[in-house]
Amino acid sequence: AIEYRRQGHLVTITLNRPDRLNAIDETMLAELAAAWRRYESDDEAWLAILTGEGRVFSAGADKSWFERMQRGEDSPGIFLEAIGRDPYWSGSIDKPSLVAVNGAAVGAGVDLALRADLRVADEEASFRLPEVDLGSFVLLWENLPHAVTAEMLSGASLSAQRAHQVGLVNRLAPAGTALAVATAWAEELLAKPPHVLAQALKMLRLLRNSNAIPSAQSLREASTAGAPLGGQR
Repeated sequence: AIEYRRQGHLVTITLNRPDRLNAIDETMLAELAAAWRRYESDDEAWLAILTGEGRVFSAGADKSWFERMQRGEDSPGIFLEAIGRDPYWSGSIDKPSLVAVNGAAVGAGVDLALRADLRVADEEASFRLPEVDLGSFVLLWENLPHAVTAEMLSGASLSAQRAHQVGLVNRLAPAGTALAVATAWAEELLAKPPHVLAQALKMLRLLRNSNAIPSAQSLREASTAGAPLGGQR
């Protein structure tokens, strides 16, 4: 479900479940966390790109999470606690990251993309949080205008162009070239003093994460239906 490749000092981590639109099941969640720990522990890995295989970056949480919830399992809690153990998703990672959003990012796919320090989006990409349509919601921690955040939380889909305009992504790429554009940018970044770059972005993440973030328990209690970070597959 997760492909890990290092070339020189650059790591590429790929969500590789295109037949399910890279929907995130429990196996992918565990493999993704393992990939980020591998990147973090490798002294020769200085920068990582996250992307998705196929026409969609990620459709969000796999339907298996909803099926478990229907059986009475606390799937939202399991999901949130699992991402809390992921160094990238939890924000505890010490190394910089880029994301190449190659298509639609939905629900948990949006949150996954926004954990990266720097973001490239295919011009045909989109960003949507569908939880409100499912009778639930998730909060969005991002330095965006209030009105834009409210729009996303209400279920609106942001095009790549709109996402770029409001600062959700740094660069737009022609259709089908998000990874290529992100890789070229990564090569530019790797030419800079690696320790200084890593520390600068780490300090920025610490500042962003310094605000109090609700616990998994409080998020479960706030959710009216308890649906995990929304998905379609």
